[in-house]
Parts: sequence; structure tokens; C-alpha cells
Amino acid sequence: DRLKKSQADGRFEAVEETWHEFLALDGKLRAMSARAAAASRLWQVVNAHRDAARRAYVRPLKQGVEQLGKIVFGADFEIELGDDWSLVSRTQGGTTIPFDDLSVGAKEQLGILMRLAAARIVSNQGGVPLIIDDALGFSDPARLKTMGAAIASAGNDCQIILLTCTPGRFTH
Repeated sequence: DRLKKSQADGRFEAVEETWHEFLALDGKLRAMSARAAAASRLWQVVNAHRDAARRAYVRPLKQGVEQLGKIVFGADFEIELGDDWSLVSRTQGGTTIPFDDLSVGAKEQLGILMRLAAARIVSNQGGVPLIIDDALGFSDPARLKTMGAAIASAGNDCQIILLTCTPGRFTH
């Protein structure tokens, strides 16, 4: 009699329903975990390849900036680039100065040299014109002359478009 009453109140059906619900949710959890693991792996692979590509361009970018920078700052000019291509420091005359501590003019000049070097790197693959808009406003006349020589040197390899309201700034 007790057995019949226990069967009549639906406990067995509730356990069966709960078990099937558990199995369905367990399957969803496994599928979601597999998708999450795949997404995580994809993220790791994409980041590894992106970082490798960045590192591959750091050396030629550094060499290009230093080559142009020697025209501007002298033969003892060197830079340090971070893995993210940011300028970390400049060395000139045996003195290394962090990029953030440089004058506004030096930062602007190094920024243009970075752009020129990058334009030279991609010029072999078709490249794009480099547009410099009203730059070098913080440069003294001697530095304008050497920056003009660096821009002219880079212009042998890539197209450079200078826009300015002060044409005398780019005489050299």
C-alpha cells in the first residue's frame, strides 16, 4: 500500500525528469566549455601571431628611424623601441633620455622620423602617400635644415605630401 502511494505522488517521475534535465544541462555545459576553450585557444594564437608580426617590424623600423635620425641628430644617434613600436628613449652624444622627457620639438621630429621610416618599409609593397600637415613648428632653423634633408632622403623611396601655411619651413 505504501509502495502504491509513493508511486502515485509522482516522486519517481520527478526524479526521472530531473535526471533528464541534468543530462541536457550537462551536455550544454560540455558544449559551452568546448566553445570557450576553442575561443581561448584562438585568442592565444591570434595574439601570438600579432605579437610576432609586431616584433618582426620593430627591427626594420628601428633601423629606418636611426638611419634617418643620423641625418638629423648626428652619427651617434640611437633609439630604443618598445614591442608595441613606441619610442622608449633617444640616445645622442652618449646621453640617453626617456622619450617623455624630450622637448616638444624633439618629440615631433622623432614622430615624423617614425612615420617616414614606416612609409619606407611599406613602400616596397606599394605603400601609400605619407601626408605631413603643418609640422615642425617647434623646430629651430638648424633642425629644420636637417629634417628637410631626412624628408628628402625618405622621399627617394616613398611619396611624401607636405601641407603647410609656412612654406619656408620646408625650404631644405
